[in-house]
Amino acid sequence: MNKKVVSLVAIGMLALSGCSIGQSTEKQLSETLTKMNESETEYRDTQSKLTELEKTEQKTFTETMELTKEDIDNLRSKIDELEGLLDDRLSFIDKEETAMKEAEEFVKELDTIAEDASDSEGSQILKLKAAAKKRYDHHSSFIDEYRKLASIQKEFYNMLSSEDVELEDLKQKVEEVNEQNTIVQKAISEFNEATKEVNSLKEDVFSSLEQEK
Repeated sequence: MNKKVVSLVAIGMLALSGCSIGQSTEKQLSETLTKMNESETEYRDTQSKLTELEKTEQKTFTETMELTKEDIDNLRSKIDELEGLLDDRLSFIDKEETAMKEAEEFVKELDTIAEDASDSEGSQILKLKAAAKKRYDHHSSFIDEYRKLASIQKEFYNMLSSEDVELEDLKQKVEEVNEQNTIVQKAISEFNEATKEVNSLKEDVFSSLEQEK
């Protein structure tokens, strides 16, 4: 699958002085975005682990396909290994989902920050909020599609261990896997684009706040 995602760029606490409205808004926004970023730590940590699991699973799958029905013991052992790796992937996906939902909770803080800001700043912050919400929605869609893909893959692995499975049935299931994988890749692309949009809007907001000082 080779899932590659764009991370939310962290914007740490900025050096502040005085107590103007612009600087107060800047500080509040920085704190909220930092909390969002820190909440996504688990999500970022899962990326390399998922990639390694997917590589191992692909290698095991290739080895499984080289076995024959006569080598039934090794075949079943490989299939058990494949199913175990798939379950491990889903475990990391669960952790990733939890982290992103926790981070999403901080999006609502942007409403309060926007209310306390000037009209122009508030408008930009609300635009950032909408983009952030869309990003988390895209991630939720990705999670749903990833789980659907894993379910189809598991069905395929089960078919491999069946003694009376037909070749045409296996081919059809492979097509289903490939079709769902295409959907997953599309979901990843949409999430990546949404992340880039959020990062771009954050830069614009902070640049505007700097000019207001």
